[in-house]
Amino acid sequence: MKKVELDGKKIHVASTVDAVGLFCPLPIVKLKLEIEKLNSNEIVELLADDPGVEEDLMAWCRETRHRLLSLRKNEDDIFVGYVEKT
Repeated sequence: MKKVELDGKKIHVASTVDAVGLFCPLPIVKLKLEIEKLNSNEIVELLADDPGVEEDLMAWCRETRHRLLSLRKNEDDIFVGYVEKT
């Protein structure tokens, strides 16, 4: 488990899904499989470079009611998202 700072608040990340190099729908599929392993309120980090992941992740979180805490691009042009399992 790692700690990251998100909007001035430290969060505990239970696991990371590295979907860099994968395209729709694989980043969301891998995220779904990983989040199924977690307990409620645990957080998973998603790394992806597919431009469609921004829209896909927001839609998936709305549909599944998991909480999207953040989705931003880092300095390497990789999307980094944090999703809390509900």
